[in-house]
Amino acid sequence: MKTLFGTMPDGREVYAYTIENGDVSATVLSYGATLQKLLHKGTDLVGGYDTLEKYRTNGGYQGAIVGRYANRISGGKVTIDGVDYPIARNNGEAHLHGGKVGFDKYVWDIEETTCEKCGAPKLVCTMTSPDGDEGYPGELKVTVTYKIVDNALFIGYKATTDKPTYVNLTNHAYFNLHGIANGDNRDHLVKINCDEVTDVDAKTLLPTGKRLDVTGTAFDFRAEKPLGRDHENTGLGIVGYDNNFVLDGKVKETFAGIEMNVAATVRTDERTMTILTTMPCMQIYSAIGAGGCDFKGVARRQNMTVAFETQYEPDSPSKGEARLNPGEVYSHATVYKFN
Repeated sequence: MKTLFGTMPDGREVYAYTIENGDVSATVLSYGATLQKLLHKGTDLVGGYDTLEKYRTNGGYQGAIVGRYANRISGGKVTIDGVDYPIARNNGEAHLHGGKVGFDKYVWDIEETTCEKCGAPKLVCTMTSPDGDEGYPGELKVTVTYKIVDNALFIGYKATTDKPTYVNLTNHAYFNLHGIANGDNRDHLVKINCDEVTDVDAKTLLPTGKRLDVTGTAFDFRAEKPLGRDHENTGLGIVGYDNNFVLDGKVKETFAGIEMNVAATVRTDERTMTILTTMPCMQIYSAIGAGGCDFKGVARRQNMTVAFETQYEPDSPSKGEARLNPGEVYSHATVYKFN
């Protein structure tokens, strides 16, 4: 189902597309290929806004596709084959989530269709990032597919380039498994298959180049525990997490014919969400304050939601990692499965 959601200042129309299958339905906006709603058994589980203007002016990457590079890059540049390409420092000293005008601010093309193999409803979102976009080399053609199958939301990512570049795409949905109007994230029981986290400078949140063993720290979720149990002890000077968890890759599950890491399970009395991904890492961001614009008519509260962003490790381009070359296909997938 396609409905008009709003109009950009230049007159371009932004549409909302809704697909559903069984107990799950999703609404995706052509602005940012944004997951605006995700319903399980009729309960909306993700933060977001009810107007285009709020998405344009309130930030936070609510449910958007983030790119060209999700998370932080240091130094104000990326270097490829000895050539430096300046990129914006839009988060203190860091380049964050693709810069000042990332993929979350694009108007994407969306086609509503069905999966040829399984018949599941899906949305195919496409856009082209031009050579030099936010400083990155190469024309990047991107396809993001949302599909609802087997009581899960599948998000598939593909990209190709005509010049060597760096790519790291993710979805930035904020979850509350009680429902966006109820409770907060602190009682969510979380288990993460992770032995190490990326060490970061507490001031800049940029990686130090080291990894930390989670044993005996606030980051140890190898045994299920409430998200809020240790969230004042992250060492970041904030209440909550803004940390990259390096997945151990020990637990695998095949979904839609793709072998994935079982990244985490998140459980409340109402439901359990299992996060599967082909990516090696997952950023957890729960340090979200109260105030600001309401979420679809619900006042924002401290500890209201939490993001699980599957990704490459932050600042990987500074090590020459996460590179995409011409002739290659960036191809990853993440699944949010409910029961």
